[in-house]
Amino acid sequence: MIQHPFSSCQGKDDMAQVYAVELAIHQQLARVGTCSLDELAALLPGYSWAQVFAAVDRLTRDGTVSLKHTSPFRYLLSLAPRRSAEVRHVTLV
Repeated sequence: MIQHPFSSCQGKDDMAQVYAVELAIHQQLARVGTCSLDELAALLPGYSWAQVFAAVDRLTRDGTVSLKHTSPFRYLLSLAPRRSAEVRHVTLV
């Protein structure tokens, strides 16, 4: 298998992009409170709808963002309530 000589740099760039879109989502939700996915994507014109969707998926799975189903095909996004440090702390054995 041939590896691109800059593949490790590309991985770092990808992670930086992931962090940037997640940070932008967090900032927008902190500012607006609650909005739909389409509204959030419109607030973040520097990112594609797919990038916003993927980041929201990650953030909802890790408990940072909450989804509320309000009607068929409509979900509202908001920042999840902060959990205590005890709940978030995980000890690896």
